[in-house]
Amino acid sequence: LIKQFLTETDWGVGGLDYLIIDTPPGTSDEHISIVQYLNDARSSGQGASGAIVVTTPEEVSLADVRKELNFCKKTSVPVLGVIENMSGLQTRVSDMRFMNDESND
Repeated sequence: LIKQFLTETDWGVGGLDYLIIDTPPGTSDEHISIVQYLNDARSSGQGASGAIVVTTPEEVSLADVRKELNFCKKTSVPVLGVIENMSGLQTRVSDMRFMNDESND
């Protein structure tokens, strides 16, 4: 399915400005397939110009990102940036206010 999506989709006359592929952490067969097809397209003047890696401040997430950055290096995918999501969220649970759909509180 990945090959079919990336190679047989009609992207239009001008192609795409952005293609965002959200994958789970890791370096699975799906990641390898995506990189192979995008690298092939890049060598023909099209394809991905790089990757943006998104993480959260937890150590387990940062460990996954280190693996992903190594994967990008080994597969010659330039890393355009690293985004740390939710890095400024610091609040006590007792200070949070939870609402349900049926209430206006």
